Amino acid sequence: MKILLVNSFHYYRAGACVYAFTVTELLKKMGSHKVINFSMKHPLNLPCEYSEFFVPEIDLPKELAQGGLRSGIRVLTRAIYSSKSKQTLSQLLDKYPVDIAHIQNIHRHITPSIFHVLSARNVPIVWTLHDYFLLCPNTTFFSKDRVCESCKGARFYNVVIEKCRKSSFAASLVVMLEEYIHRLLGLLKIVDFFIAPSQFLRNKMIEYGFPSDKVIHIPYLIAVKNTNVCNNRYVLYSGRLSYEKGLKTLIKAISLCESVKLLIVGDGPLKVELETRANNIAPRKVEFLGYLNRERLQEKIDDAMFIVTPSEWYENLPYSILEAFASAKPVIGSRIGGIPELVKDGKTGLFFEPGNTHDLAEKIRWMIEHPKERRQMGRKARELVEKEFNPELHYEHLMAVYRMALGKHGKDIDRLEG
Repeated sequence: MKILLVNSFHYYRAGACVYAFTVTELLKKMGSHKVINFSMKHPLNLPCEYSEFFVPEIDLPKELAQGGLRSGIRVLTRAIYSSKSKQTLSQLLDKYPVDIAHIQNIHRHITPSIFHVLSARNVPIVWTLHDYFLLCPNTTFFSKDRVCESCKGARFYNVVIEKCRKSSFAASLVVMLEEYIHRLLGLLKIVDFFIAPSQFLRNKMIEYGFPSDKVIHIPYLIAVKNTNVCNNRYVLYSGRLSYEKGLKTLIKAISLCESVKLLIVGDGPLKVELETRANNIAPRKVEFLGYLNRERLQEKIDDAMFIVTPSEWYENLPYSILEAFASAKPVIGSRIGGIPELVKDGKTGLFFEPGNTHDLAEKIRWMIEHPKERRQMGRKARELVEKEFNPELHYEHLMAVYRMALGKHGKDIDRLEG
């Protein structure tokens, strides 16, 4: 079967990109399928035989910052409905016809405009959702340091009123227009099935009006490898450094714990503020490592006592938790969003209430003071991903959705060649 896999970025940028590369290899390995990639050109992109058909790079924040009519038009025509994406995808499909399209993150760089190209060619569309953009223009259900669902009921104008997107009127206006225009054009109705990695996301989609029979829950996958289960005396966070991630709470909690060090891996808009906060309230207790490639990140996970996911927004299904579990590391996670679907309190990790510094500090101290129980939790965490998040099971679930999508278009998966 020939599968078009679409994702805005073709390098290891975030969890959605990790999933895109992982599922590409899975499809090639398990079914000898041919995967045709479609993405945006970027200096960090990994090599790809289809890169000549990728959409030209655009730095949307930079364009918005420049201001002016010309930049505004470039942003609107690229971020909302991209004719360039339609053109380049058509050229790709002319040379490499496909049986089905599997969409990942595409907003603002590729856009759902490509659905018109796929529909015209009778190509089924399956869309794995990695955030909440179809429900919340800010993607996170988080604004002004709090969980926010003001846009429920298609009241997307609230994102402009509150300037939720990057605290910018212009950026907020763009994402509001995205939401309204995509619905007016009927682009979301073209999608055959949406895949929700967490049950929480599926429930939210249905709550916000999406048909329950079109939203399928399929968790992420992760391959378990042999790792060195070390126990150095540090706690690890890996991910984006942004407001909704609860890092201010984490740093404050670390300041209340004795003889422990926190390593923070990642980058983001809150980096300088977090470094200043750490120097002020937890001197010499917090080390910022910046972005690490996957090999170096794995080393840090292997050497950590445990991982902390202190999010204060509705996390979908954090890939960082799966990576920790695969390395037999327990996780202290906030009780919010899809995190409780992974962290089983007292079994694979510990819960704390989002934003509660003292609760988190107490859980960190408990985990440090109980090494035997900590290692047992790590073993159970690894068993969980081996059983419920393994590649073989994910492939079966994915093929079931592909089969249903192809059937809606009068195609039989069993008749398609690998």
